[in-house]
Amino acid sequence: SPHSYITMSGDALMALCKGNMETFFGLAKGGIEPVGILFSELAGEPMPPAVIMQVLNISEDQLKEAQKSQIAPTCSLDQFFEAMKASVDEGDDIANYKTVLEKHINRMEVAEKVITELRPKMTAFHQKVEGSLAKIEGLFTDMAPEPQKGKPMPPGMINALLRVPKEATICTCEDFIECFQRNLDASDTAAKLTETFDKHMA
Repeated sequence: SPHSYITMSGDALMALCKGNMETFFGLAKGGIEPVGILFSELAGEPMPPAVIMQVLNISEDQLKEAQKSQIAPTCSLDQFFEAMKASVDEGDDIANYKTVLEKHINRMEVAEKVITELRPKMTAFHQKVEGSLAKIEGLFTDMAPEPQKGKPMPPGMINALLRVPKEATICTCEDFIECFQRNLDASDTAAKLTETFDKHMA
């Protein structure tokens, strides 16, 4: 029956990828967003957060809890395992899951390392500009690749990137650092980024 095949492929996924999945989950800290980026890539199409929460079976209680503490909801390791197992379709190449997981783990590990190195610099920059979104936008556009480099962002985009209300003109240091970490490119190095920071703090 198709059902037994699903269990089998889910088990095959666990056999091959359980370690990778645990590592990914640890780095993602159960965050809906990194999990969503992973699922979108595995599905070959962008999956909106609402769909990701459905796939993860995020409960009403988990949502209420998150809203109460004003943080994004997170999933448990079991919810992540179950959603991953359920996402395996007949004919899917399980080895591809491993490749994609490893790529995402690598990106998150690089980001974590770079952020750890840059945190003092980022904190100093944030203090110097007093959390000004306009100044942060200037820094970000200077870090963008050509041809975007140095070009102003569309109105409201910096607020969306930093996840602050549209009327906000400043953000907290944590907003700034988390945004930086989310948008870090795998090719970004601490050395390269430090140069831009120093230029903007001169």
